[in-house]
Amino acid sequence: MKRTIILAMAAVAALTGGLVTTASAENAADDKPVAASDKAREFAEDGPEIGGFDQVEGPALSVAPQTNGRTFVACPAGRVPSGGGGKTSGIRIFFTDSFQEGNGWVIRGTNTNPAGGGAETIRAVAICTAPR
Repeated sequence: MKRTIILAMAAVAALTGGLVTTASAENAADDKPVAASDKAREFAEDGPEIGGFDQVEGPALSVAPQTNGRTFVACPAGRVPSGGGGKTSGIRIFFTDSFQEGNGWVIRGTNTNPAGGGAETIRAVAICTAPR
């Protein structure tokens, strides 16, 4: 049981890039911090790489009220999309489509603001990985 807790805490440290204080059977009295792995520290500093996957965001596309917009983001060279989605600027714009196209990800959205209302933005996001 104690080993399971220690391993779970080490996994949290590796994922968050932080420090976790734990005690093992050997150093129960020491209660020394367990540092995150080098890979986890790299993730915490750089952000987008997660276990061999890159999250790539495309440019924001402005969509006028009562119109539709389509935006695309490509994976970097040597990477392929394994999934994706998008981001919006507000609650009045809705995704109508989200799908892989070629080496990237497409998002389509509709701005439901009334005519004369404000423009909203959509942004495609792709999760990219090495080809298998």
